[in-house]
Amino acid sequence: MRRLACLALLLLGGCVTAQDTITDVDPAPRLRFLNFAGYQSPVLVVSVNAPFQLPARDVAGRLAEHAEGAVTGSDVTYTGNPGAARHGDYRIVARFDADQGASTKEVCRSAYESVVAARYVDRTNLFLAFCDKGEPIAGAKVSGPKLDGPADPNLREMMRQGMKAMFPHQSDRGRSGGMGSIELAPVPRFRLNPLDGIL
Repeated sequence: MRRLACLALLLLGGCVTAQDTITDVDPAPRLRFLNFAGYQSPVLVVSVNAPFQLPARDVAGRLAEHAEGAVTGSDVTYTGNPGAARHGDYRIVARFDADQGASTKEVCRSAYESVVAARYVDRTNLFLAFCDKGEPIAGAKVSGPKLDGPADPNLREMMRQGMKAMFPHQSDRGRSGGMGSIELAPVPRFRLNPLDGIL
């Protein structure tokens, strides 16, 4: 019922919704990967296809500020400057207005290639992914009102809700959970470095 009410408010122009996407990494290890990536260094935020007349790095800087303190159980900081991130392969990719069929893996890869935006008249969509290079660790689809610009307070809310959806506190109750590190097909390999999440 709450979801229907929020959808109605969204159509009227005022509600932000965020939904976790399915990855092979459970919530507890996601948080460990995030804390590893942010150990003595900010985590890189990359902006893709922002609907503003600003350089992507400037938008990423604003998103990094909005992400500060959003994840319960983590004191990680964020940056839009690639040179400031010690573990630059780990990154939060914020892709605006991805097409409906986009996967979390495609969002991770969009940090390295040019992609097309699917703009909407009535809303802004934000697909967040926490990635190790092109491999997804966590993801969240966020939808909110059409943004007026980079100073729109809904942008901050969208970023914060997306971060909370990717790293949900209530799911981390002391169990280790699946790391999603090993991929068996087409060739057995480590998809993610399992040692990174142990620190």
